[in-house]
Amino acid sequence: MNIFKVKFLIFATFVSILMSNKVNAKYIFVSNENSDTVTVLNSADKKIIKTIKTGGRPRDIKISNDKSKIYVVVSEENHIVEIDISNLEIVNYIESGDDPEIFDISPDGHILAVSNEDDNELTIIDIKNRKKIAIIENVGVEPEGVNFSLDGKYIFVTSEGTNSVIVIDVKQKKIINEILVGNRPRRGILTKNGEEYWVSNELNGSVTIISTKTFDILRNIKFTIKGIRDQNITPVDFAYSEKNNKVYVTLGSANYVAVINSLNYKIENYILAGSRVWGAALTKNEKQLIVTNGNSDDISIIDLQKNITISSIPVGKTPHTVRVIK
Repeated sequence: MNIFKVKFLIFATFVSILMSNKVNAKYIFVSNENSDTVTVLNSADKKIIKTIKTGGRPRDIKISNDKSKIYVVVSEENHIVEIDISNLEIVNYIESGDDPEIFDISPDGHILAVSNEDDNELTIIDIKNRKKIAIIENVGVEPEGVNFSLDGKYIFVTSEGTNSVIVIDVKQKKIINEILVGNRPRRGILTKNGEEYWVSNELNGSVTIISTKTFDILRNIKFTIKGIRDQNITPVDFAYSEKNNKVYVTLGSANYVAVINSLNYKIENYILAGSRVWGAALTKNEKQLIVTNGNSDDISIIDLQKNITISSIPVGKTPHTVRVIK
């Protein structure tokens, strides 16, 4: 083998290792609603490594099933940007309908469903072809939260204006049920292997738990914090630790995160975070919870063994959603 081939092989191996490290890198992504950016942090040391310009009002973020890309809703641009995790660059734009807000990716990774707040619609998109395949109309006034069931058969949509959860049959692409919940439902999360759907009721200061088998309401959990008025307890987002049987709920203007035991439904703790705590995500080992604070323009790192905030990191203006590559 001549010297040039040897050098080429060494160089190719180096590039391969470098690209592999980038693909396998562990990042934290934060959308900044009023900075029109996504902040990227190293998940190990929590240092900011890049700021990605997205355009007007980035909000929800999802990670592709193969963890090679992230998708970010850009509400004022009426599209979703696709970011390649290997180089942290925008590689595609997906038209999403007017004023997209929250979305989810199907369990098989083939389609995504996004709420269109202004039009009271849900848009379903083929991810590979970046094409709309269905628009579901009349999904309540101001639809927001979107979640696929774990078997991919249903989509749950929270409707802020009609105080309900809309259930959509994915195969038929039609509404099959509407479940009345609390006042101004915001987000939802599946727990217990997908058997329960938890919904945050922002103006009730509560969570409603729904059976995904019968669509019946199983129970409601009301939040109360000493020294804080009920109207300032405004639950929004969730994170769920199945191995620890915990559900974490951000409480908005209360500036606290609630810790709920998912087995007995008891509130175990309230953890002080930043100002208007909003989005939430667990780290890979589930020892830390990361939350966005919309009024203090930072994220809080919460130690879940001690149940305290251990650090705050400035990001952009009005951070909305946080996601962690695990």
